[in-house]
Amino acid sequence: MSVWCLGNTPLTLPSPLRGEGKGEGCHRIVITGLGMISPIGVGREEFWKNCLLGTSGIKPVQRFDVSSYRSKLGGQLPEIDFKTFIKPANLRRMDRIGKIMVSAVRLALGDSGLDLGKEDPHRMGISIGTGLGSSDTVDQFFRALLKEGPIGAQPLLFQTAVPNAITSHCAIEYGIKGVNITFSHKETSTEMAIAYAYHLLRDGRADTILAGGGDELSEPLHHVYSMLGALSPGRGKGMEGMRPFDRERNGIVLGEGSGIIVLETLDHAEKRGARIYAEIGGVGLSGSTDGVLRYDLNGDSIARAMSMAVEEPGMVDYISAAANSTAELDRAEASAIRKVFGERTKEISVSSLKSMIGEFDGSGGIRACGLALSIHHGMIPPTIGTEHLDPQCDLNVVLGSPRKMDIRSALLNGCSNGGSNISLWFRRYKGR
Repeated sequence: MSVWCLGNTPLTLPSPLRGEGKGEGCHRIVITGLGMISPIGVGREEFWKNCLLGTSGIKPVQRFDVSSYRSKLGGQLPEIDFKTFIKPANLRRMDRIGKIMVSAVRLALGDSGLDLGKEDPHRMGISIGTGLGSSDTVDQFFRALLKEGPIGAQPLLFQTAVPNAITSHCAIEYGIKGVNITFSHKETSTEMAIAYAYHLLRDGRADTILAGGGDELSEPLHHVYSMLGALSPGRGKGMEGMRPFDRERNGIVLGEGSGIIVLETLDHAEKRGARIYAEIGGVGLSGSTDGVLRYDLNGDSIARAMSMAVEEPGMVDYISAAANSTAELDRAEASAIRKVFGERTKEISVSSLKSMIGEFDGSGGIRACGLALSIHHGMIPPTIGTEHLDPQCDLNVVLGSPRKMDIRSALLNGCSNGGSNISLWFRRYKGR
């Protein structure tokens, strides 16, 4: 059985069957398309090339003035001509994060080979996760409101400021009339969106769902994290940088971007002859009560999420870690991995894509794309910036260069301070 944990109360759900995938509630779910707008590349080919090269997308922030802050770096997107992806007439209705997300969906659809003209729009859905949505637009709206009063507030900004505006833009742009839902749950937002899509498809409520999400880097966000002392080098000594699992790490570097995966029932994918990157085999969710601004300190709840997700622990070869260059999360996740896998821990490769793109609430979509590509190509990107492992993070971390590996299955972990943990189990697709 698959068990979801809502807070501390377990909720037992029917397991997905691994058989023929026929009938209600037993569909197998596969990934057939990938779209990413990331600090290390736009589109699958550029992104994957830079993943394997260990290219850093973290550079001095250019979008706003950071001269008064100790922390001056960010995982900022390159300049993008959104007219490449969106009709000019439609661009006027979207703010920056809307354009980023709609463009990522365009890339995912193109990569999947789906012909929207042949799809039932009522059997297609979209499930998007975002931590803060249009944070830049919200900032603009309230600055005008505070400066000039109600007469200065721009009503056109308000309608794009709500989190679900992003999902609505995507659905309208591509004529998607099935499920349309937005998740906002800090650093687990996009993983939650993928988990929800997985369960809907497994239960036969749709044929195809675009799942993932993202967030943008904005001035108020950088300011708040800086004032909390969370940004590198806000705490401790040493140079600014993103160094997951490293004993010299001293905080996070904020990033931005969007990652979208096309999820389909296996039946639907096979009927249209789709290329399959990987299969999703299970989901685990759990909660902890260590504090609103704290991660699970001992890793017990993270371990529960991983245990719930995996049906065959002995088949897990790789973990795409949530590790984000904070001592709390890095150590808690390392502890959780040891608790779940015991003596096998040293056999399991671990890496953190956040070392290249930075930490942001909606990073899970990009990380899901990266994990699907790792399974498909049998290659694990390195964790960059990390040189000396924290003794409390004694894992088999991929450092320096990519690692070639025949990956049977892998976990994508997501953890948010405040106590939410999620683990998605990806498997290599082996046919019926």
